[in-house]
Amino acid sequence: MRVQGLTEQEISALCDMWNLGNPIDVLAFLDRNDIPQDVRHRVLNEAGFEDMSLTHQARAQRYRDAQAQIVIELAKLTFAQ
Repeated sequence: MRVQGLTEQEISALCDMWNLGNPIDVLAFLDRNDIPQDVRHRVLNEAGFEDMSLTHQARAQRYRDAQAQIVIELAKLTFAQ
């Protein structure tokens, strides 16, 4: 699996570094105090939790999209330091 050019090993390392769990728990991520508000907003937007008209399959896809967005955002935060 690749997300924005990151290899599976790099993604795994980010998940370990940020203690995200496996699979990544989007709700737990959104509750973290060490995540900037703008990052939370982008992940929440990807998750589409507010759209109750989505089918189960569409919701599952949006959740996976939110997990990928978490990886993207944490890569930015990690490598920008």
